[in-house]
Amino acid sequence: MATATAPGGRTAEARGPNALRRSLLVAGAAAIAVLAILVVYPSAMLVAQSFTQEGHLTLVHYARIAADPGSYGALVHSLVVSLWATGGATALGVTLAWLIARTDLPGRARWHTALLVPYMIPPFIGAIAWVYLLSPAGYLNQAWMTLTGSLNPVYVIYGPTGIVFVMILYEYPIAYLATMGVLARMNPALEEAGRMARAGPWGVLREITIPLILPGVLAGALLVMMASLGNFGIPAIIGFPARYVVLTTKIYNLILNFDEPGHLQAAAALSMWLVGIAAALLPMQRTMLRRGRFAVVGGQASGASLVALGRWHRPVVSGLAALVAVSVILPLGAILLTSVVRAYGLSPVPGNLTLRHYATVLMDLPKARRAMTNSLLLAAGAATAIVVLAAGFAYLKERTRIRGTGLLELLITLPYAVPGTVVALAMILAWLRPIPMIGLRLYDTLGIIVIAYIARFLVFGVRTTLAGLTQLHGSLEEAARISGASRGEAFADIVLPLLRPSLISGWLLAFIPAVTELTLSILLFSVGHETIGVVIFGLHEEGKIALSAALAFLVTVLLIGINLAGRGPLRGTGV
Repeated sequence: MATATAPGGRTAEARGPNALRRSLLVAGAAAIAVLAILVVYPSAMLVAQSFTQEGHLTLVHYARIAADPGSYGALVHSLVVSLWATGGATALGVTLAWLIARTDLPGRARWHTALLVPYMIPPFIGAIAWVYLLSPAGYLNQAWMTLTGSLNPVYVIYGPTGIVFVMILYEYPIAYLATMGVLARMNPALEEAGRMARAGPWGVLREITIPLILPGVLAGALLVMMASLGNFGIPAIIGFPARYVVLTTKIYNLILNFDEPGHLQAAAALSMWLVGIAAALLPMQRTMLRRGRFAVVGGQASGASLVALGRWHRPVVSGLAALVAVSVILPLGAILLTSVVRAYGLSPVPGNLTLRHYATVLMDLPKARRAMTNSLLLAAGAATAIVVLAAGFAYLKERTRIRGTGLLELLITLPYAVPGTVVALAMILAWLRPIPMIGLRLYDTLGIIVIAYIARFLVFGVRTTLAGLTQLHGSLEEAARISGASRGEAFADIVLPLLRPSLISGWLLAFIPAVTELTLSILLFSVGHETIGVVIFGLHEEGKIALSAALAFLVTVLLIGINLAGRGPLRGTGV
């Protein structure tokens, strides 16, 4: 095979093993260089700065953080809300996945789509929506006081319970998708065997289904835990008014405390706490995933018998409808209503309704128009770069035997595994000063934001491209090379066209969250380089509630539309 003659006298290995080795070395070196810029250098600067003061090694920043009782308070708050949110989101997600995958619930495909809509709403916009509903002047509290004559609101969302509640609403889809994936791979014959042994539906669920899906469920729970620990938007919007500070918001406050010497170094030292937690959770999640594959391997769920809901049918449908109302209809309705009343707090009667907030946002607010342009350009640019890089990384890992691809994959995963606040701080420390030799300064430009987006979301592109590449048999490329094509020509003419659906999926998975990204952008933006998330958050914090709602509603509708339109390309990627 290796010496087959091609038209024109060339052979499949005409360029020889040395040429192939050189090509692979160049590709590997390019991959390392890219990851050095995106991950290694910023991470090294983060660690180095936490141990440095005026050019000398020191532990003063760690001592300063350790002497601050607020640091321990933020750590405890982070753990408390994250654990409660993880427990609630996991219980809800697993229950919903079982109902959709294993029962005779009517309209399961439509319920599946409806249950994923909260995943399409940026969490900080969901938090803003619940402020409109359950702040002291929120619509639900107004309705309560009007109907009961009470002078006090029924519930004020500010504080830890509100943070946990909103986190559960917008993070349960993570556990839901993880459990759906496990149930889809699980051999249904195991459950059938339980039923043949006269076990009831609940007995099969308790004795067979739950033990088999448990590793996958725990892996999903750990993802929820990491998402909760790294969340900035929800604690900032719901926690700040109650002075409830978690680690991400405390790091944010430290970074912006420009009057305090060494504030960036202190923030870097505190960031190490979050990095340590993420470093402990990530291997646990990977271990659970491996155990999950072992437990469920060997069958498809296409033939799984469905459990009849019987008398539970109506309560289950009512519960699902209530969940969709609470997680989707109420928040979006609150945002829409707030965006069309003259001022937040006024009753939504016809005389108080107006569209001028939309006109202001679209026509009279330069930073809003600028933010929309910046966000769309940044998201499109980052997603395109991610697709190009992902194709190269995936090919190196799947089709070559270069050593160290496992390390490359770990470096690709790292920026998404650690909280976005930590990634943003690492970018600041890395690119604050001009780049030596060329004098280019990335800080205060869109360049630092796009680099941060690429680092943060690269894992989406690589995972989807890898999934597509593993389904392409290597014989297709081999046939092209026997016909005389070089490895590059085989990649361009055979692999890329067949990988197009995976590349489109990867592009969408990076583009959609980047459009409304807040955690990185809020720390990296500068005047003239605002993003949509930054402007919505800023307008809300400035008390320009109606303008914030108008922009949030436009963006949310746009994102849900893109998500639903992109379900075709995303189908089969597990998303």
